[in-house]
Amino acid sequence: MSRGDTFIELQGIVKLFPGVRALDGVSFDIREGEVHSLCGENGAGKSTLIKVMTGVHARDGGDYKIDGKTVNFGSTTEAIAAGVSCVYQELSIAPQLDVAKNLFIGNLPMKGGVVDHKTLYAKATEILQELEMPISAKTIAGDLSVGQQQMIEIGRALTRNARLIIMDEPTSSLSESETETLFNVIKKLVDKNIAIIYISHKLDEVMFLSDRITVIRDGQNIISKNKDEFTQEELIANMIGRPLENLYVKEPAEITTPMLEVKNLTRKGVFQDISFTVRKGEVVGFFGLVGAGRSEIMRAVFGVDHYESGEVLVDGNRLHGGNPAAAIKAGIGFCTEDRKKEGLALPLSILLNATVVKLDQLATAGVINRKKQRDDADHYVTAMRTKTPSIRQAVGNLSGGNQQKVVLAKWLTMTPKVLIVDAPTRGIDVGSKSEIYGILSDLAKQGMAIIVVSSEIEEIMGVCDSVITIFEGKKTAQLAINPALTREQVLACALGGEYNPDFHEELEEKREVESNG
Repeated sequence: MSRGDTFIELQGIVKLFPGVRALDGVSFDIREGEVHSLCGENGAGKSTLIKVMTGVHARDGGDYKIDGKTVNFGSTTEAIAAGVSCVYQELSIAPQLDVAKNLFIGNLPMKGGVVDHKTLYAKATEILQELEMPISAKTIAGDLSVGQQQMIEIGRALTRNARLIIMDEPTSSLSESETETLFNVIKKLVDKNIAIIYISHKLDEVMFLSDRITVIRDGQNIISKNKDEFTQEELIANMIGRPLENLYVKEPAEITTPMLEVKNLTRKGVFQDISFTVRKGEVVGFFGLVGAGRSEIMRAVFGVDHYESGEVLVDGNRLHGGNPAAAIKAGIGFCTEDRKKEGLALPLSILLNATVVKLDQLATAGVINRKKQRDDADHYVTAMRTKTPSIRQAVGNLSGGNQQKVVLAKWLTMTPKVLIVDAPTRGIDVGSKSEIYGILSDLAKQGMAIIVVSSEIEEIMGVCDSVITIFEGKKTAQLAINPALTREQVLACALGGEYNPDFHEELEEKREVESNG
């Protein structure tokens, strides 16, 4: 089969869940050696379609063909054997095993009834070279960065002779350099005639990588065509069903008295001498490269992690460290960056997750007011357009973006004085992003003090009043966000440099000199 030939066809795929028609006649095809991006809002049906393609779910209607022959996968093992592999956003690395065993897990080379270690490590080394990973095949996988672990997942698909690799939000936790490496690897895979289905809410990546793009909305495919036939504005309009006039929502708010004061906070080897103030009505951004210490600072402020010295004050009252319950009582809400492990109880309902931090406020003499509990949960589920048939639905059944909305709702039900949101829009579609930005803007107008931690510089500059840059655990600058502040200036501070108001002009002059030889 030559590059560009169709080898997978989906025709009228239907998938039903109780109360939900998750897929409603989805049709599209995949060609050898192409990057085909699958776009849509959270809850549009992308994840369900992937699970049908990889044998997790059986379809309830339609036809699924590979090389022109109908297939009915009863398991992921059958899909893998047919050449269909998926690298999910939530990685499945065995952290205690070395890289080689992770690459060939379930497919270890055997000789005489035992593992052929010589062949194992030789083949693993070849895969690592192909993935541009200068590490030993004997490295313990748990010691790798998230980006490196993700590459191991891709390498695992290669050991299984994958013809199609589905990548679900592959850059959500990657640094810029790791993202660049991933793009190089994707190009190599395409050159080998391997097809890629690329799923990402980062539309600049979609527009850069794709050969073709298919948009799914409400379980139906809306449009599918070559990347060059789309503008980004048209892509967004097809995803959300309407033009999006302004992604970043930030209305003026009255900034008044200090609400959160952090003074000389230090945790040895992690961060040191961190001081900042967030006032009522103010949105302060924290920006830095992966591993800079942004999240660790917030975890210490909230009391999840300890710190050796410094102090945290909420509304003028000192908060004793290492006690999240005391932080909540003082009025701090904390939307953690890891929603699945720390932000939610996935088997429990939306109702319980959304109200868990204020159950004591809902109870009288130990008896919870169920009507008030339902009203609170319903209010925020509706306000954030969370896609679910019922607030009694288990949170684990929701898409990633809708889970993130429940995390936010959980803290808003307690009406905090200070709200910390770490990676608030990771894995969230563009329409929901705009809605969340609007919610944060409204909260600031109501006088809430807000901290936004993000690795997306455009997000920080679009929704915050100022940005604090962190480099290797140290605060390097706090910059007021205004039309004169440039992306390059913020990046320079996040890389350990100093703020220079003439930075942009100097950069342009340098580029001009370089271009002229």
